[in-house]
Amino acid sequence: MSEEIEYRLTNDIIDNHGERMSNLRKYYPFFCLQAASLGQFKEGKYAFLDMGYITMALLRFLIEENNFNEKDVTLKQVHSFLAVLLQRDFELHLPEEEEKELTEYLFDKIRNDGKPFSMEYFDPADKKRKTARMKLVDSGLSAGNVVYYITADAIEFYLDTKEIQEESRINIEQLLLEKMIQTKNFRGGIDVVRRMNSEVNRLRQRKKEVLLIMSYNVFEGVKALEEFNCTGIRWFKEEQKAFQRNRELTENARQKAEQAIDTRESGLQEIFLLDTELKKAMMNHGRLLADCMELQVRADEIIHKFKYSRLRNAFDFRSFAEKAKEQNDASLLSTLVLPLFKPHTGKFFAVGSVDELLNAPVKEDEVAEKVEEGEEVMYRFEDEIEEERIGSNYHAILKTLLDTLLVRERFDLKEFNKILEDKYFDEIFRNSDYYSFLVHLCQKREYDLTELRKKQDTFLEGILAKMLLESGDRKYRGLRFRVRLLSDMTKEPEEAMGSLQEEEELLHRFESRNKNCEFVTTNLEFIRG
Repeated sequence: MSEEIEYRLTNDIIDNHGERMSNLRKYYPFFCLQAASLGQFKEGKYAFLDMGYITMALLRFLIEENNFNEKDVTLKQVHSFLAVLLQRDFELHLPEEEEKELTEYLFDKIRNDGKPFSMEYFDPADKKRKTARMKLVDSGLSAGNVVYYITADAIEFYLDTKEIQEESRINIEQLLLEKMIQTKNFRGGIDVVRRMNSEVNRLRQRKKEVLLIMSYNVFEGVKALEEFNCTGIRWFKEEQKAFQRNRELTENARQKAEQAIDTRESGLQEIFLLDTELKKAMMNHGRLLADCMELQVRADEIIHKFKYSRLRNAFDFRSFAEKAKEQNDASLLSTLVLPLFKPHTGKFFAVGSVDELLNAPVKEDEVAEKVEEGEEVMYRFEDEIEEERIGSNYHAILKTLLDTLLVRERFDLKEFNKILEDKYFDEIFRNSDYYSFLVHLCQKREYDLTELRKKQDTFLEGILAKMLLESGDRKYRGLRFRVRLLSDMTKEPEEAMGSLQEEEELLHRFESRNKNCEFVTTNLEFIRG
């Protein structure tokens, strides 16, 4: 073993031993009580009682009353709680006096008669034996009465024994923080706030996991969502109040520390760090609420879509028959056959309806219905309107393209866009039909308008054929042209590539709704002949 490793190992054993013993002391009272026997009380009559269980139950009762309900607990309330516990869990029904004597004895054991539990250990760093002390329950005076409350160390011990599912972990940590601020343990409070921050971050990560589950399994996702709501947002208001209460306690501690003569002893630096960590936790907690609201909205959308997707507009007979084969059960086919036997073609006439016909009031003067002649209205469907608009826009763009081809033998898309912009301004680039026109145009590489009237292969050629029938467009009938794409250029020599070699992509800018917009298209080239 090297000297460096040996030095680090020795330091870890010696220097950290005191801190480990300090952490272990919070478990020491429980094991002392668990090992304690009731054999000496009443000649062992109640030796079967489990002191460990009774201790944990009483700590949970004090957390509920002291911290959640913010009430003081008197000796009478402790006796009532322990009496109910003994009757319910141990089926121990005793006379009132004997029951009171037993509950007092149990409570004194847990309180250790008002003294702290002492754990002795050897500290190798200081070369001497030390004593670690801890109380589970402490007492005080309130309105002239003796009241009992759980200590901060006992709360921390209870939290370490099990993750509390029925209550908010953040709320429990808040209670522990409140106790530590009151006892001026600001360094321990910083660690508690960091644990709260970690819990908030865990809940925010859990929100993402719930959404992921819902994306592939809605049923499991709904269960995860319900579980998340019970732990994530159910206690949000109480957590906010606890944050505010601890924020006020920290502020009061800071003011007292600033007034102290010796700032080192007052722990002003630790209070400042605690206040900073608490602000971060409150900010993250606010973000958690936003995440929970977003999760609920997204979950509602996913569930809504899933419900509609389950409503099928057709029945898959083949899958149903396969299912019947797999289960080897022909009775399943009754689901298909029985509805066919249900319709009744026979018609029935109720005899009672005869009286209604005879007693029905009859108008003395029947007025004939006046029928007026009207004009027949031709209804235009939406798809017809769309086709008419597309045909009109394509006609305008085609006319510009063919006019340009008659004048110029060769030009590219950049030059053609400039011609369109001069003619129709930048409105043309806000029209979706312009882009669909380019897609349709590139479906073929060559266009021969002399043969186009005989056969049309594409949708665009159909519009071209109708266009050539008009008298004003007959000048285009003998025109032939080609469309070259970037994919065609790799097969040709560089001198034949023309302007496409210089600019492969085109960037166009225009203004839409007071915003500067831009789009990119691949350059094309149009060649006559």
